[in-house]
Amino acid sequence: MTSVQDLFALGSHAFADEDYGEALSFYTKAIEISATHVEIFLKRSATFQKLGRDKEAYQDALKALELITEKPYVDINIEAKAHLRKGVSAFHLQDYQTAKVALETCHTLSPNQRTLANWMRKNEQELAKRAKGIAAASTLTLGASTPSLTTPTIQRVRHEWFQNDSTVSICIFIKNVKEENAKVIITARTLSVTVRMPTGSDYSLELETLSHNVVPAESKYEILSTKIEIQLRKERFGIKWGALEGDDSNAGSMANIGGSSAPIYPSSSRKAKNWDALEREAAMDEEKADGDKALNQLFAQIYKDADDDTRRAMMKSFTESNGTCLSTNWDEVSKGTVETRPPEGMVARK
Repeated sequence: MTSVQDLFALGSHAFADEDYGEALSFYTKAIEISATHVEIFLKRSATFQKLGRDKEAYQDALKALELITEKPYVDINIEAKAHLRKGVSAFHLQDYQTAKVALETCHTLSPNQRTLANWMRKNEQELAKRAKGIAAASTLTLGASTPSLTTPTIQRVRHEWFQNDSTVSICIFIKNVKEENAKVIITARTLSVTVRMPTGSDYSLELETLSHNVVPAESKYEILSTKIEIQLRKERFGIKWGALEGDDSNAGSMANIGGSSAPIYPSSSRKAKNWDALEREAAMDEEKADGDKALNQLFAQIYKDADDDTRRAMMKSFTESNGTCLSTNWDEVSKGTVETRPPEGMVARK
């Protein structure tokens, strides 16, 4: 039977890959086994939010807070995240007053929570709009028809991303966005995009924990006729992102759930993989490649500085042996054809 810890790890991996349906399945299975872990409810709440299921996201945030009150000691950052999740969910449900209380509580507990400042700003803007709306409504004359309040239609927006050695580019496909209707905030580890849609609703893309650090001062965005294009400058040149979002809290969360502090990633192998060791092996392979390159440069230098007999020996031996032999001894090579000598266990073919 798969353990709660393994299901949590699988869910987190799927979440990072933006496979939110799969992530939801793993988190739900973990909760079915044991519904006492705050971190799993918080992750499932975030997953529900990504799927647009705001009521379920709100309920999971409340469940996490309920579990926190039952525990003798809880990390203050986890408690802050629970209030943040509650505030974000309430915001999406347009319960801005509840969101305000939750976000302010989060700020009291841990003011440096990622994206907290963005959500507090958004919520205050919505409260201000509500206040203006109430003020405008109070000026209507008695007997005048009051326009019915309808929930704005949420338009689903597609986004894609790609990368090279130095940047990560994100394209959000919304047509004809006006400059004043878009707000993009980039920090070292977060991205917040808010766009006022023609329907009156807001599109929001909140990447609360980017996979790796970026350089905000060298990052930029451009609003085009068919899309918003964001270019994030990688802090570490050449590092490949496996996903847009990571989760640097996984290690601590998994330790709280009762497993190892090292992250576990899903694999079809029956044996556990040490991913840190594999990364070191990959780095060693890169060093080997550099070594081969250095060796080729050495041969090129030898050929460049050699006399005519040595050059003839190198060319003849390498050509006649089909690249399996390289000799600098012309006296030996000149006596006959240099035979092909494949590595042990291999057979030479014409």
